[in-house]
Amino acid sequence: MFKRIPKLFSGILIGAALILSFSYTPDYFELSKQLDIFTSVFKEVSLYYVDDTQPGELAEEAINSMLSSLDPYTNYIPEEAVEDFRIQQTGDYAGVGASVGEHLNQVIITSIFEDFAAAKAGLLVGDIILSIDGESIEDRSIESISEILKGAPGTKVELEIERGGVKIAKTIERAKVHRSSVPFAGFLGDDFAYISLSSFTQNASGEVRKAWEDLAKEKEIKGLVLDLRNNPGGLLIEAINLTNLFIPKGEVVVQTKGKLEEWQKTYKTNNRPFNTEIPVVVLINSGSASASEIVAGTLQDYDRALILGRRSFGKGLVQESRMLPYGAQLKVTIAKYYTPSGRLIQAIDYAERAEDGSVTKVPDSLRNAYKTNNGRVVYDGGGIDPDIQTESPEATELIIALFRDLQFFDFATDFYFKNPTIAAAADFRIDDAIFNSFKKWLASREFDFDTRTGRVINNLTKVAAEEEFDEQLAQELTDLKIAYEKRKSLELDHDKEIVKELLQEEIVSRYYFESGRLENALNHDMDIKKALFYLKDKQAYQEILSPEK
Repeated sequence: MFKRIPKLFSGILIGAALILSFSYTPDYFELSKQLDIFTSVFKEVSLYYVDDTQPGELAEEAINSMLSSLDPYTNYIPEEAVEDFRIQQTGDYAGVGASVGEHLNQVIITSIFEDFAAAKAGLLVGDIILSIDGESIEDRSIESISEILKGAPGTKVELEIERGGVKIAKTIERAKVHRSSVPFAGFLGDDFAYISLSSFTQNASGEVRKAWEDLAKEKEIKGLVLDLRNNPGGLLIEAINLTNLFIPKGEVVVQTKGKLEEWQKTYKTNNRPFNTEIPVVVLINSGSASASEIVAGTLQDYDRALILGRRSFGKGLVQESRMLPYGAQLKVTIAKYYTPSGRLIQAIDYAERAEDGSVTKVPDSLRNAYKTNNGRVVYDGGGIDPDIQTESPEATELIIALFRDLQFFDFATDFYFKNPTIAAAADFRIDDAIFNSFKKWLASREFDFDTRTGRVINNLTKVAAEEEFDEQLAQELTDLKIAYEKRKSLELDHDKEIVKELLQEEIVSRYYFESGRLENALNHDMDIKKALFYLKDKQAYQEILSPEK
């Protein structure tokens, strides 16, 4: 710990006088000493370093270096980034309702938010942005373009875009944009509801409740699938309120333990639950973190829901935003959280580092056992282990290359321009004709991809040439490469089903936005199929949550 103190306070400039005013306990002496050293170093570098330096850049570099020695979640937020941080917390901002990205050295629209200004103005995914308010965007960063598109509600922005080789002018009136935390909610079959929750932004729990209420108005719900996969978390209070939908008032949801007394807290449900009886399956994976793990872990501890999927991320740390001078903020880890059974979900102990500064996850052999209300054994120290473990197919090198090169994206854009309508989001399928068109389209673009096998063959051929092996070996390596290329050409057919599914989702998103993509994906989602099995089989569901002792 003491080895890190000089680095820990290397970025603090403001506040030295305040610390010096305290009585000189050993801790405060060390603090003021390190601040004095840093201030002197900062001044000497600024005055005497051979090249010009920027005080702001130096200070920010020092601050970021200091915080990176703690954990990845303790961050300095300069004034210019505070608004983006607020958007992450609330999901609200004012702008056109579209995302932009770079592709083939052009700035394109990568997504359109349903029912917002860009969609109403007729912008399409794949449109190339040429200018904004009459000024070329050439040499502008994606971040700066994104900022220009934001602005006060009611103000207008002029865009010149290119679509299919044709230049088009668009005038868009900025408006308030709220990214819902529930991108899709619907029915699985006749009687079972599905709600996808993408983040725990402000009022996320309220959005889940409203989606549930709306579905219940359509028909009686016999079971619910709550999808928290790839949900990185967010606001602690939203996790507590969401859990409260399922468990009675007055129950412990989470405990936090920190350095200060004010951070030693026990959070309980404060409201009447929405439904404590309906069978629930919660989906998680390695992308489910923080608030997602609070919900999954608490419902698991109370045996209120069956947890299905893959082990969650393992982030059991709580952050708080602290105001700094000049409009900046500090997001700092203030506590660790524990589920009702006493489990700490944090997978990495950042306080215990190797000599090289690296950190490792808690090994399974050191994880402690706890028990749920019904006596089921659960473990701490590595995220939430699902009650039902499912496998996630690993992406092949082909699939990775198709995503990396935006081949799915570009084909879907081209398909949309050529096909004004398709079937409903839930019903659209890629048939062999479309799949074969995709193959021909890839060939026309001379699409190629690399594999580990190919890299090994190429390296071996290179080394053999350098070492001047005989012609027979050279010919054998050439034959091997020909055989490899022939086998690689069959990969698209080998991965045909997964390619069709991914292409299908991308095409649907052009017509029905992100909600349509999610709805279509339910058709081939193996986690969903497994969840439905347990919701339909009440005995199997209960045997997991209430095993015989």
